[in-house]
Amino acid sequence: MPVLLRIALRNLIEHRGKTIIIGTLVALGVIVLVVGNSLMDTAREGIARAFVDNYTGDIMISGTAEGPISLFGVQSVGGIDPTPVLPDYPRIIELIEANDQITEWTTQITGFGFLRPEDERIDGFRNSTLTVLFGAETESYRAIFDNVRIVSGRFLRPGEQGLMISASRLEQLEQRAIRALEREEIEVDSYPIAVGDEIRIIGLTSDGLPSIRVVPLVGVYETTGISEGVGFELVSYIDPQTLRAILRLNLGRDQGVDLDPSQTELLDRTGSGPGIDLDALFSDETAFGESAPVDDSFDWDDLAGTASRREAAEPDPAGDPSVDPRMGSQTWHYVLARAANPRRVDATIAGLNRSFAAEGIDAQAGNWEVAAGPFATTADVIRTVFNVAIIVIGVVAVIIMTNTLVISVMERTSEIGTMRALGAQRGFVRRMFVYEVLVITTVFGLVGVAGGLGIIGALHLIGVPATNTFLTVLFAGPELKPVASAMSVVGAILIVWIVGLLAHLYPVSVALRIEPVRAIQQE
Repeated sequence: MPVLLRIALRNLIEHRGKTIIIGTLVALGVIVLVVGNSLMDTAREGIARAFVDNYTGDIMISGTAEGPISLFGVQSVGGIDPTPVLPDYPRIIELIEANDQITEWTTQITGFGFLRPEDERIDGFRNSTLTVLFGAETESYRAIFDNVRIVSGRFLRPGEQGLMISASRLEQLEQRAIRALEREEIEVDSYPIAVGDEIRIIGLTSDGLPSIRVVPLVGVYETTGISEGVGFELVSYIDPQTLRAILRLNLGRDQGVDLDPSQTELLDRTGSGPGIDLDALFSDETAFGESAPVDDSFDWDDLAGTASRREAAEPDPAGDPSVDPRMGSQTWHYVLARAANPRRVDATIAGLNRSFAAEGIDAQAGNWEVAAGPFATTADVIRTVFNVAIIVIGVVAVIIMTNTLVISVMERTSEIGTMRALGAQRGFVRRMFVYEVLVITTVFGLVGVAGGLGIIGALHLIGVPATNTFLTVLFAGPELKPVASAMSVVGAILIVWIVGLLAHLYPVSVALRIEPVRAIQQE
């Protein structure tokens, strides 16, 4: 055993009171670090796994916008910014198919809107319930994500027009329908909404004008895993063709339209050709004198509903069995993909972004954190707050340890002077105190590690319950079962070493400024 280490151990035992005070601080600090970091690491890993498995996949590919793009649209301050459509979609798919690091992929569109039963007695936004609309290619989406279970009805079929809502949305729709009828002085005990009933969707668009569509209710689902009780019941699954109509995206492939002469006859008569009497065309007699009387009872709301049925019912190319459903239409907001090796996700994303840049495609790839958007940000904010709190605790610990070491060093002034008088150099004295600090932090740090692991083991067996929605999101489920990681243990020991070494610098410098003769004379 080195001489300095033996001297350090003897000094620590001789001044056991100060040693225990400093060691207790070290042990408590390590317990906080090990338990806190394990909780944060477990929660973050749980959130990541839950989102990857249920909603985002490993990789999300989207267009670009001024604000950050997540699976829930463009994050901006106020208003609803339109989510960009994927540019050059066929080429993006070629790059995905050629990438051996991508095993599965699906497509999705996202929108927002309000739901209410298609009942002429129920109208207005106050009788509607807010929803997030996910339009996806059914088969490939379900092959990647298994985040819901059907409680009534069934899943949407490829190319089928319809809507799937959560059980909680269904209950809210029924309750609001009852209240709406009661306001109309219509007494009802219940208002059951069943699979097959028509639901009106009032879509929210970037131009502020509502877009109305009416679709049948195909299924009612319950969320599972992280989805349960944390707001994902807001999601309604809709066929992508109807959602494109709601968002006023193109309803299919771009096609030219050929018109025969009979269809352009009116245009020829009223165009800019010779012999056209524009004054007669827009005269009062033509416009108003012989026009049909306006029916004040005409139901414009019903017109919107009727038109919406006709437009949304147009053939969906995705229903053609000879075409890959994901390629039936080329209008999508996102491509969500699974990576062959989760550890190489960042490298795969970087490679895709290089390919997009090289080919001039205005698209971007991101990981689950980008796709999760505000949910991942919440977890990062909590972790940042925790780290700030640890820094504050560390500063306080340094101050307390420094004060304790100052007192300890001052009590040993004569000892230090004697050592200096016998030929010990300043460096020898400094190293002696370094050994003492390292011994204290290592021994009591291991005690703290043992205590922290014991607490984590107990919490894992019991489970930390999520008492509110915020904690359910943070814990990635109804309860958190923390697991200690090697990084949290090693990191805690390194941090207390650094704290101890910083705390000893000032006391030792004070002791070394005293002349050996004066130090020997002091008692």
